[in-house]
Amino acid sequence: MLFRLIPLIIILSVSCRTTSKTAQMKAIGEDNRDIVALSYLIRDYMRQTDNTNFSLSELIKYDTLGRVTNNFSKLMVANWPNVWRGGYAVYFKFSDNRNKDLVKLTETERIPWKLKTKENIGRNDEQLSQKFDGEIHLYYPERHYHIVEIILRKPEN
Repeated sequence: MLFRLIPLIIILSVSCRTTSKTAQMKAIGEDNRDIVALSYLIRDYMRQTDNTNFSLSELIKYDTLGRVTNNFSKLMVANWPNVWRGGYAVYFKFSDNRNKDLVKLTETERIPWKLKTKENIGRNDEQLSQKFDGEIHLYYPERHYHIVEIILRKPEN
């Protein structure tokens, strides 16, 4: 009987001492609300226009609230290289005059459940990490361009 309780006690002690990943993702999302707003804007734009080849200027024209206008300087849409899920990856670069504190999320927007930071982003880590600051993964149109994850490049110390 005692041998059955030992694994349970070990599992409980290990799981209780680690921090919650959802709390970490929530903190990253709260600190980068402009990226969350950009991801919802891209998703809505792709749903309504069914266009997967667009530029930042087209997206800014579609942004009626003006939340991403001054926060981003470059955007690139590519195929997401995940063989099992597929979809699109949108790479973005921050603008020099980024002000992420002015962005407010609407009632229907919430922070996606998978928001993380990595050292390098993209398929070609060296080139994309130098050119872009993050990426947004979206499913194919059959899955309504659902936001799968947002990856930010870790800032250099």
